[in-house]
Amino acid sequence: MLDRNNNLVRLFGVLKTLADLGPAATAERDFSDTAADVLSKTLHALDAVQGALFVYDTNSCRLDCLASHGFDSICAASSMPLTRAQAQAWFQLVQATNLRPEVRKLLFSQETTSSFADIKVAQPLRVSTGFVGALCLGKRHNEAEYGDTEREALNLLAGHLALLVQNHSLTESLRVQVADNLRLLSSLNHSYEDALEAFATTIDAKDLHMRGHSMRVGRYAAGMASSLGMGDADIAGIRAAGQLHDIGKVTVDKAVSNKPSTLKPEEFRLIADHTVVGHQIVSSVRFPWPQIPEVVRSHHERADGTGYPDNLHLDEMSLPVRIIAVADTFDAMTSDRPYRKGLPVIRAAEELVRLAPEKYDSNVIQSLLVQLRWNFQGNGSDRTNPGIAGLNIPAAELDRLSMTLVSKLTGNRVYSA
Repeated sequence: MLDRNNNLVRLFGVLKTLADLGPAATAERDFSDTAADVLSKTLHALDAVQGALFVYDTNSCRLDCLASHGFDSICAASSMPLTRAQAQAWFQLVQATNLRPEVRKLLFSQETTSSFADIKVAQPLRVSTGFVGALCLGKRHNEAEYGDTEREALNLLAGHLALLVQNHSLTESLRVQVADNLRLLSSLNHSYEDALEAFATTIDAKDLHMRGHSMRVGRYAAGMASSLGMGDADIAGIRAAGQLHDIGKVTVDKAVSNKPSTLKPEEFRLIADHTVVGHQIVSSVRFPWPQIPEVVRSHHERADGTGYPDNLHLDEMSLPVRIIAVADTFDAMTSDRPYRKGLPVIRAAEELVRLAPEKYDSNVIQSLLVQLRWNFQGNGSDRTNPGIAGLNIPAAELDRLSMTLVSKLTGNRVYSA
């Protein structure tokens, strides 16, 4: 009876750990902190004092340590090279296994055996496509052995750990590929604008409802920058930032970004993290326009501090960030989404005026109204003009919105000579 009660306690501990792994894995922070937190919760569930979490590097055929606790010879960022035979042994491992001498010999080379001598149990981490990593455990409290109950608990936890490791691996691969492509672009001295336009098209191609979004945001933002009196070099930088502002979305699951119903909190976090991921990608590239990384990270910030990822207020946001925030919102409002139809342009403009200055910079919104009027007057579409297709708003409507905005800023006071 005592053993049964202990097993039930252990089972409830594992179930609680499973519930805790989701928030721990989706928290906004460096992945090294996430991996360490997830490992700590796993060790606590199994009453273990030593453990290490590894990801399998297919290109180099090795296990790279993501997080480690309690081992003297294993630390985060350390690696375990594998021969082809050892890799095959890991691939064939299907569940938590106590490391008897014959099993240890199959999984570890003689050169690394001493470093990994304290490992007692190896748990392969697998997804549908195969082996992605491993969880290795050492000593437990009071030198207890890993029995059937602990191995069953490991098998329950393994699926969640495998997804965490797999998502990290895929994200890192995408970051490297995108950053390499951007570095290639930044090395070109000609056709830079054409190359950025092609990249913007690639960013949006993942989701049907986003087609053309990045190009339009870049075009709208450039028009507003022109209305605000910015110079040609700054306008070019604003356009490039608009074209690349959503680059972090290349790592977001298509099923989440295209979901027609309300997002769950963890799904919203995946999408919201595109700002942080995008910032990491573009920060590794040296652009002619230094504002790009800041814009990519902060284009969802809002003047009252309710935006993300850093809850910045208006005075903490640069002018390029404020411009892209309005351009991005305006295009989102006027475009169809899986869960709603786009607003008419005049309705979107009215909504932006209503939200100023609490959410958006009033001067930037005024510059958008100027561009809308410019377009109405038949000046066409070019690189410094939004050129909104099908726009047919009477000038008087735009003037009314402009006066409304001015009235809000002056507290409805009227000044006369």
